[in-house]
This record gives sequence, structure tokens and C-alpha cells, in this order.
Amino acid sequence: MHFLMSSLTGLERWPVWAMLFCVCLSCSVILLQVKHKYALKSQNLKVSKGKPEPTAYAPVEPLPDFDWEQKEPLKLRPFKPKYNLTMSIEDSTVNELIEIDKNYKDRTELRKKIMAEHPETVLAAEDTVRPAVDEFYTWVVGTYLPTRFPRMFQISPAGNSQSLFLHSTATNENYPLNPAEEPLKTLRTLGGLVEDDLLFLLPSDDGDGYTLKGFVTCFPSGFNTAKKLNLKLRDIHKPVPHYKQKLEKSMDRYFDRIKVGKFIKRANVSYVVPMLITEQWTVTTSSQLFTATGNHLYEGEDIPQEEVDIEKRKAHERVGSSALRETDVTPFTADSSTSLSFKTYLYTLPEIKEDGLGETLAQAIDGLKQGNVPEFHFYKRAAVWGESAKAYLLS
Repeated sequence: MHFLMSSLTGLERWPVWAMLFCVCLSCSVILLQVKHKYALKSQNLKVSKGKPEPTAYAPVEPLPDFDWEQKEPLKLRPFKPKYNLTMSIEDSTVNELIEIDKNYKDRTELRKKIMAEHPETVLAAEDTVRPAVDEFYTWVVGTYLPTRFPRMFQISPAGNSQSLFLHSTATNENYPLNPAEEPLKTLRTLGGLVEDDLLFLLPSDDGDGYTLKGFVTCFPSGFNTAKKLNLKLRDIHKPVPHYKQKLEKSMDRYFDRIKVGKFIKRANVSYVVPMLITEQWTVTTSSQLFTATGNHLYEGEDIPQEEVDIEKRKAHERVGSSALRETDVTPFTADSSTSLSFKTYLYTLPEIKEDGLGETLAQAIDGLKQGNVPEFHFYKRAAVWGESAKAYLLS
């Protein structure tokens, strides 16, 4: 596919067999929590203890000369000699929320195709998630995109219509400024507008934790998000080794206390099951962005030594960039929602070697079983692809 080939620039001098492997890495994860009250019908003010307050969103910095066709994808190399499952958090800004590069048009076209072919896997929404989805859509379409990328996204009338739309100069498409009546339709629109996959969680009915209530995830990495709908955060992560012991309480506390309007970056993570908790990186033998199964091993499964098909160029590094934010979902209660967005990147292993990091990644593969969760070596299927990947990286 064209969008994959664009990431192979400069690799023609590598032999075809060198295009074999795919590394799944995570980029920095941006965590944004925003709390506000939905205004009553006749009001446009946020409300806090009866007094107006400014929006919790930070100002967006415009990129007036941004040319998406010339923008190279972010290059991220987060692997380390030892894998440790931890929460590595640092401050970030609103400007890192959505990244766009030269793969934008190919990726969004692919996302529309995937949504048409696999709607039951990549799209779902409960009625209760509508306010959170609507709020995110309204801000992204009406404020973030036209402010951050003014050459690429412009608010203007469509044809002879007096109604305003968000016009994409990249795809020559128009997007309504208002969300659809049904959250599923709004998620479908968002799924074709940005490359980011989106998940929305609401406070659980019993008041204990957060529950997944809506999503559009066109680029899953070895999981079927539909099977996670209506599960709590902790239950979503049951397959992740030592999540309960290492991160469950920390994640729950963090969701509850993150400050209003603060952007936070979680460095060197890749989200799995379903992109809500972290693993730093993995190697896969497929270049497919839509991977609803595979990429993980579970207790009791066989461990075949995988001989990858070199001739089919299935060698890419996979990266996820994510953002969290919290929002009140009704004007009458203190209930809030948390949404997660993440973008997937692909790179080839030859690119890793070009950066002089072949040996470093090979060490990191062995380091999967030398950190605080040795089981991740098995969970990430390193027992399947590890030896073949290391042989290439060290060649």
C-alpha cells in the first residue's frame, strides 16, 4: 500500500530480506485531563460553584506555514536495555495532542476503508457516552484543527450553503461543526478526519473506577476493542502481566486526581489491550495497521519459532502516541468522562540500523526478561520472533 511505502524512503539500497521485521514502539503519550461543566442551553459559560470560569483548554499555537506533505513522521526510539513496567510521566502541551505528517491522506483513507469493512470491531458507542464524544468533536473540529493547522483546515461555507463547515484542503472534504445525533456517527466522522484512535471511558456505575463506553480504533495492535466495551479499566488490563500489582492502584489514583487543563506526556510507551496501559515496545512480523488479533502470547499457547517471509517487506516499527482528558458529562451532576486518543507510527528495522541502534534493540529484546516484569518477554511474543530479529539487527 502506498501509505506503507512512503515510510520506506531511503531504504532502496537495503536488500529485500532486510525489510523483514516490524518493531512496535511507543512514542510519548500525552495525557490531558479537562474538567468543566456543560453549559445549560442558553449559556456558553463554564460553571464552577455558580461562577463563570474560563475554558480549561490551553491556547493552541498556530503553525501558519505547516505543509503536511513535507512533514516527516516523528522518529521515536524508546527501547532500553531492560524493560520495566512503570508510569513515566512528564509535562506536555496542548500542541502535542494531534500530530500530522505526510502519511495523513493515505492513513485517513485506510481508516475509512477499515471502518467500512470491520465496523463491529473498530466502532462502538453506548448512548451515555454522547456528551463526551460531542464535546471532543466540537473542540477538535471547531478549534484545534483550524487553529493549529490553518493552511490544512479552514472554517468556511460549503458551496452555496450558509452553514459553516471545516474544510480539509488535504482531502477536499467538508466536516460539520456540530456533532451528529448519534455518538457512533460522530466517532465514524472523527475516525476519518484524524489518524488518532479514540476511546472514551465513563465513571463506573458502582463508583469504582472507569468503564469503556465508546471507541473508534482502526489500528489496534493485537486486540479486539469491541470485546473490551463496558469493561472497567482494571478488567481491560487483566491479560497484561503484573498490571494489578504494578499499576492498577496508581492508574486509578492518577485518573482521579489529575489537575484541570493539564497536559501530561507519558514517555516511551506503547498501548495495548486496548491501548490503555503501557508496554514500551515490541517486534512484530506484520506491517498491517489493523491487527485485531495476535501480537501477544498468553499462558498455555504454543511458542512456534516464526520464520518471517522476507520477500513481502513486513518490516516496520509501530508507535502509539496517546492523550487523556477528563470532562464533566452532564450539567446537573459531577460525573466525568476520560478520553484517550493515540496515533500509530510505522518504521522499518533498517531505519533502526541506520540510526546505529541495531545492537541496542537486540539488547533490549533480551532485556524484556531482565526487568521488573520478566513475563513481558513471553507476552510480547519475543519467544517467537526474538532470535530472528536479533540475528538481523546484529548482522
